[in-house]
Amino acid sequence: MPEDCVQRIIKIGMKSLPSVLTRGMEIEVNYVLITKDDWREPIMTYLQYPTLPSEKRVRILATNYLMWNEDLVRKSKDEVLLRCLGKTEYMKVMGETHEGICGAHQGGRKMYWLIRRYGYFWPTMLKDCINYSKGCEACQRHGPIQQAPSVPMNPVVKPWPFRGWAMDLIGKIYPASSQQHCFIIVATDYFTKWVEAKPIKTTTSQEIITFIEEQIIQRFGIPESITTDRGSSFMSRGMLDMAETFKFKLLQSTPYYAQANGQAESSNKNFKKRSDWHDSLCSDLRPRCNSFHGDSSPVP
Repeated sequence: MPEDCVQRIIKIGMKSLPSVLTRGMEIEVNYVLITKDDWREPIMTYLQYPTLPSEKRVRILATNYLMWNEDLVRKSKDEVLLRCLGKTEYMKVMGETHEGICGAHQGGRKMYWLIRRYGYFWPTMLKDCINYSKGCEACQRHGPIQQAPSVPMNPVVKPWPFRGWAMDLIGKIYPASSQQHCFIIVATDYFTKWVEAKPIKTTTSQEIITFIEEQIIQRFGIPESITTDRGSSFMSRGMLDMAETFKFKLLQSTPYYAQANGQAESSNKNFKKRSDWHDSLCSDLRPRCNSFHGDSSPVP
């Protein structure tokens, strides 16, 4: 090799992805005429004839595109050229991706990711993929049943500490503690995430009334509201009379979506079950009560 020549190493990589024809995709997608109502037409006209008058919006959009072998391609952020498709073309691509030979009836966002990985682009990709997957008859017949409520969920907003509490029962716990406690009643403040808990042997309404009086009202004052599920112990006549006496609201989560009382459900995961858990319940709560939380940031 002559001394004035520079030695360079050329890396050669092999792609395992087969060709378009091998994958079973229609080759006609590469030969569709562009009409006047096609979204690509003004951009391609500007790129081919930049001296002609054009809109400012088109000139700005054209900075992300270029012409490649008489096709319009888009420059992605990862420096990959994506071939731009019209409506007739991208309908075929979505059909092959969703329910074709290799299609697995993916959701809209997964379809969007796959189509971009295959090297295609159009401006409304995500919206069209979501609408296509929702309109698939096979997905509607065999897909999982949505358990979400039919009405919008209302967020629980408590602007200051100990205004609203979420209450729930844990149990029945097997095996019971050494003192035969089988349940834990838990109350969580929405604002500070402070947790109060007490082991109990039965889930009568009187046990719950005693817990509210001793653990909540005598320690933190009368709350504005207490949210529970629709258990018989929480909806008894004694609980309603107590709420009327102390002038606080007794709220229940919907029976079709008991997980709506998410604050109480979140606190239930922090208890350690062992034979003497009734004695160590307070010590198990202290680390959670004295830790930082996302909503209020500082500790209570």
